[in-house]
Amino acid sequence: MSLRDGTEWNAPVGVKVVVAGLSPLISLGITTALLRSAQPYEIEHAEQRETALELARRGGVDLFIIDPYRPTLGDGLDFCQQLKRLSPAVYLLAFCDFRTKHDFTFCYLAGIDSFVSSQERPERLVSAVGATLKGRHEWIFGTPGDRRDAEVGGLAELTPRELEVLWMVSERYTNEQIGGFLSISQYTVKNHVAAILRKLGVKRRSELYSSADPRHH
Repeated sequence: MSLRDGTEWNAPVGVKVVVAGLSPLISLGITTALLRSAQPYEIEHAEQRETALELARRGGVDLFIIDPYRPTLGDGLDFCQQLKRLSPAVYLLAFCDFRTKHDFTFCYLAGIDSFVSSQERPERLVSAVGATLKGRHEWIFGTPGDRRDAEVGGLAELTPRELEVLWMVSERYTNEQIGGFLSISQYTVKNHVAAILRKLGVKRRSELYSSADPRHH
């Protein structure tokens, strides 16, 4: 299978992919696309969240394919965080249509590694799965004529500490609270916030607030 940079990668035997919480029809389409790729994927379906969490607890899952909007964005973000806590090494790939740039930001912070629009062709999803399993981030949005990759590229420029600060800002923590939690001064927090706003191309702190329930997580 060829990745976007032209390199070849073959999934090792035993790579396990779980399609979690998606409708039966969409799950079938994803399964069909992956099995047609001629890679040795082991695919399992988990219609209920608890089933997926139990699989994460057991270990052995390499990648979960999810829709963070099911049933709501707040619930979806919580689900992502639970999966990452149970199995930090597992990869998460979101297969859906993102409604806003901010939604992408919060999903990224919740631990989702790659994003593929449900409007994409099957081979694009297959390529993204392979790339993600190799440790690459795939951000594929919109239709081929309406890409939004450039709009979210600023996230890749954030440092690990800036990502921590961004997550807490999105949860509406004050600079004092962030400083206390991260053991840094409020002045340092202020500088981090300024850098985040600049890199993400937004003007106000309020533009970083999550559209999901800020206290849900």
